[in-house]
Amino acid sequence: MKRKVKGLQRILKVRDTQKKLKESALAKAGNRCAMLQDSADRIRGLQTEIFSDVEAIDADMLSARMELSGRLVDAERSIEASMETARQEFAHAERQSLAARTTYESTEKLLQSNLRKARKAETFKTDIKHNILYNIGNNKKKDSRDDR
Repeated sequence: MKRKVKGLQRILKVRDTQKKLKESALAKAGNRCAMLQDSADRIRGLQTEIFSDVEAIDADMLSARMELSGRLVDAERSIEASMETARQEFAHAERQSLAARTTYESTEKLLQSNLRKARKAETFKTDIKHNILYNIGNNKKKDSRDDR
């Protein structure tokens, strides 16, 4: 039983490491989503800033603004696609983290159950040993009484 408990303790350590790795992957995915969201917000802010000051000094300035506006729209589309991918990765990391946590908790419960069984078996063995010794002593006393 001790071998089984030791094996489960090693497995529990592995599960704990897996759980920590999945949690760190989840945190990285969350940070990536937040970073992309921040970039998208900055791009939207630049777009509103470009169009808020509509006054154009000359044709070159208007052309530059139009080109910048087109590039910002392209960048926003690209960021939106990246955000969707990042959200999917975050959802996947979240599922993986949940699965790792569940596996860890079930392994921990199994280990605790086996530890309780091992303790009960040990106390049962010690109780039987004490009972046998006690009974042998009582049987000797009975035999000596019967001899008289």
